[in-house]
Amino acid sequence: MNKVLSTYGLTRLPFSKDIPASEMLDTEALQAARERLAAALEGRASAVVTGDSGSGKTCLLRALEENLPQGRYRIHYVHNSTVNRRDFYRQLSIGMGLEPRATFAALFASISSHIEDLASQHKLRVALLIDEAHLLPIQVLDQLHILLNYQRDSKPWLSIILVGLPELRETLKRNVLQSLTGRIPIRVHLPPLDSDQVKQYVRHRMTAAGSLREVFADDGLLLISKATGGIMRRIDVLAARCLELAVKGKSNLVDATIAEAAIRDCAEALL
Repeated sequence: MNKVLSTYGLTRLPFSKDIPASEMLDTEALQAARERLAAALEGRASAVVTGDSGSGKTCLLRALEENLPQGRYRIHYVHNSTVNRRDFYRQLSIGMGLEPRATFAALFASISSHIEDLASQHKLRVALLIDEAHLLPIQVLDQLHILLNYQRDSKPWLSIILVGLPELRETLKRNVLQSLTGRIPIRVHLPPLDSDQVKQYVRHRMTAAGSLREVFADDGLLLISKATGGIMRRIDVLAARCLELAVKGKSNLVDATIAEAAIRDCAEALL
């Protein structure tokens, strides 16, 4: 890895996961999604965010949280969605710093009271961000509309943002979830990058990592775009392998030949 850094004059690996949200390529789709979600939280509304795996949904949430005004919001993030109803509220209770209760009813009452106190007494906008929401059991989804119901549905003290794969939208169309979907009016979808955006993305990541020259040739980038379908996570995997192969072959440029070899090496990761 050090040879990748020294060969291309980089200060860090350009395609790692730990890039700050502020350094991500701000595409029109990401910017529009962030603005819509910020407006939803400002208006105490709820939303659904969908996109293919690796399309930037988690980065969107990080960027959203980083850009919210300090001191006005209380954000609670839930990432383990493969749990039953009681365990879902138990992890939420722990995340809120509350004493976990023994029964579901006690957990729900404690969480609901805490949210009401934050919103009504401390004037905070409270948001629950649920990642991998397509994995939530129907029994958990069916309960969320009750969590949104304060003072006979007259007080919008909580915003819920459900984040998941595209099938989440189909799940929410079920009749049993009508009460929930009626309370989540905003829909945001993150599309894959097109070929031009893939070029911008790769070059942006290289520049952010300290590169002062072009390393990826147009023909190499075109193959990367086709092989990844414009999905950011796949681009990261493939572009990183391209750099490794270019260094190994003592090449200053990632061209189509190197990209083709990297695609063969990363075939399973690109599925």
